[in-house]
Amino acid sequence: MTLALTDAGGAGKDARERFGEFLRVYASVNTRVAYATDLGIPLDWVPGYQPPDPGRRRGRARRTDPDALAWLPWCLRNGFTSFADVRVEHVEQWLDELARAGYRDATRGRMLSAVSAFYRKYLLREGLAGHNPAALVDRRAQHLNRPSGVPSQTARWSFDACRALLLAAWLLVEHSRNGPRDRAMVEILIGTGVRAEELVGVDLADYRRPAAGGIGVLRVHGKGSKDREVALAAPVADALDAYLADRVTPQVPALRGQVGAKRAEPLFVTSTGARVHVSHVTALLRRLCATFCQPPKTARLQQLHDTAEARFVATHLQSLCDTVHPHSARHSYATHAIERGVPPRQVQRDLGHAALSTTEGYLHDENAIRDSAAHELAPALHRGWLG
Repeated sequence: MTLALTDAGGAGKDARERFGEFLRVYASVNTRVAYATDLGIPLDWVPGYQPPDPGRRRGRARRTDPDALAWLPWCLRNGFTSFADVRVEHVEQWLDELARAGYRDATRGRMLSAVSAFYRKYLLREGLAGHNPAALVDRRAQHLNRPSGVPSQTARWSFDACRALLLAAWLLVEHSRNGPRDRAMVEILIGTGVRAEELVGVDLADYRRPAAGGIGVLRVHGKGSKDREVALAAPVADALDAYLADRVTPQVPALRGQVGAKRAEPLFVTSTGARVHVSHVTALLRRLCATFCQPPKTARLQQLHDTAEARFVATHLQSLCDTVHPHSARHSYATHAIERGVPPRQVQRDLGHAALSTTEGYLHDENAIRDSAAHELAPALHRGWLG
């Protein structure tokens, strides 16, 4: 597909160059890919993007061709030749088509935000548009704003489900070639609430443990190029150290233009020495659930299934098999931390949220449920005759 929507007037730049300039606003390649997907920019135009090896099993495959209803293909199909020609009614027409096609409100809201960022951070600054039509959309009328106080829709894992995932990863350490690595990844994901993208994006130099047996510290690279340090409790740091003791330093071939340059070495690597892909995190969680909630495929796993630990895992992971997702770890971390008396501001810092309201949205309105008047009213109504 040819994206000829870019104004050709400035500096003789073609569409690919201009889209590349916009995407370089974001330091994270994962963020660039997310914006490119929502806007309809081909992934091979994304600076720094490396397509996954088609011969290796991964989680959900990423779409390689732009979605026909993504913003840029939609504009081309509707005859727009300049970003300056787009008006707010055109954006609303696009959103209506997305809704009729079955796109969820959350997805439409995210795609609208990508369009708005493209105008705000690039087109307006480059003089390729006179206004930002996406910013004029009434998000409430489009049902894109979640009302204040409404809890997030991402599922929260129970405390026992979190324990079951940790136990599952521990039980399978000796049953998988990458068992120590996978256990360390699950420990960090649940024990810190980091995003899956942050987990796979850390480098070997980002980890330190000042004292043996004490806490560890991991520098993660968050959204908006904001780095933060998260604490690894002793059991989490122990799991990471066990992986590092077994980890083989990858032999990475030199790349053109980088001879002699010292490249960052990923903390979590595949058997080929490449950085673990973010889709592996989802695939890992699904595999943990499937291993204990489905009939064992080998005699060795059958022996494992017969243990009390495996029965505990199966009991608490059965309901997660079809819905398990790494982002639930963040919601679970926030909720269980607040329930144990951790101040909300500290949880906000742990998760790297810019606003406390974002953290509060993760709590699933637990406080309102706990403090509900129903706890007082229902017993009073039944007092004296309810056995």
